[in-house]
Amino acid sequence: FFLDVGAEEDEAEVLVQFAYEYYAVAMAIPSLVVLDRDSQAGPALEALLTDRRGARVEARAASRGDKRKLAELATRNARFALDQDRRRHEQARGRRREALADLQERLALPAPPLRIECYDISNLGETYAVASMVVFEGGAPARSHYRTFTMRHDGGPDDFARMREALRRRAARLNDPEDDPSFAARPGLIVIDGGKGQLASAIEGMAEACVHGIPIVSLAKKREEVFRPGRSEPVLLDESSAALRVLQHIRDEAHRVALRHHRGRRDRGMTRS
Repeated sequence: FFLDVGAEEDEAEVLVQFAYEYYAVAMAIPSLVVLDRDSQAGPALEALLTDRRGARVEARAASRGDKRKLAELATRNARFALDQDRRRHEQARGRRREALADLQERLALPAPPLRIECYDISNLGETYAVASMVVFEGGAPARSHYRTFTMRHDGGPDDFARMREALRRRAARLNDPEDDPSFAARPGLIVIDGGKGQLASAIEGMAEACVHGIPIVSLAKKREEVFRPGRSEPVLLDESSAALRVLQHIRDEAHRVALRHHRGRRDRGMTRS
């Protein structure tokens, strides 16, 4: 088990809280719990587990013999697991850095796009139209920065107008001092789900909000073509390239979020009198 613990938190309190959650769903509670010899959690653990078990539970610090060897083995295993986990995370971060560098090179960006935003539209004809804004930071999803828009456009099922509206509304909030952290952050790359038409509409929306200079591309599903402003021919990325995988990942995530928001609006609308 890997716990997200602040450096200032007391180790004994963390251990007791973990035991509280773990043994809340455990099939059985043992009569003996062996602790590291320096642990201060013994009395609190004994009280907690005795109450849960309905019979006495001993929480004993392992000071010698087999139980000490057992506790030391558990500690070594935990440290090994933590080191392995750190290595996996570092390798994943390295792969994401390489993917962003690949994206910079293939799209001729001024810098690796540390913050990428992707937009998608979801609707059912003229009703319940929504847009999603999905954010990747450092090549990984930043879910706390995801946002959704309920479309105000009422001119029929026009995805181009809706994309223009979504980007205009997002760009207008870029420099709003009262904005939340996600809208206040300037992206290094904007990705639009769609082809040339959606890309042109997004650029129009940003221009209407007087926001310029942010790199923007669109990703068309059929052949996974990447369109850039002012270029008639698409960029065709190799199917195995890290750059394309990043674009596909954020595009698929934007589609998922938009569809979820759309379904939520539709379900609420269908059950409202």
